[in-house]
Amino acid sequence: MEKINQKEILALTLQRMYWIETEMEQLVTWEARIELEGEHKEALEILSNDSDKHALILEKWLNIANIELPRSAPRGIPQKGFDFYRTNVFEMFSEIRKYEILARNTYHSITSAEPKVLEETFPDEEQRGEFIKDMKHLVAEEERHKRICDDKIGGFTRVL
Repeated sequence: MEKINQKEILALTLQRMYWIETEMEQLVTWEARIELEGEHKEALEILSNDSDKHALILEKWLNIANIELPRSAPRGIPQKGFDFYRTNVFEMFSEIRKYEILARNTYHSITSAEPKVLEETFPDEEQRGEFIKDMKHLVAEEERHKRICDDKIGGFTRVL
């Protein structure tokens, strides 16, 4: 993945991730919770609650960098609805897994942003260090979420 080499690209990436955490991941996990009627509740609660925590971390950094919180989907993010009616557990967790991988990879990309971009966005050196620490934490969290989904997908067999 190409390094983030412009302040505006970092800002847009943070806005996109905030949108994904607050809207898309929440929507997909809640839709799965509705359709599964209590099955796999613990896994879905972890994913949903952690997504809320991730959004709060992103909100903090967007505010520190004086970047506006998105009120609608940032460019590049499609308006998407999820309908898991008549969808099996494998397919639901496979869909959720895609977003966990996207989030993990994007947070990793943020940690690898060009140093000058990070300096422009967060002039205070201590803040930059804390920002990178938070983004690395999010990488680890999203990897954990991917493994949760892998566990749910791995035990599935389909009867035709």
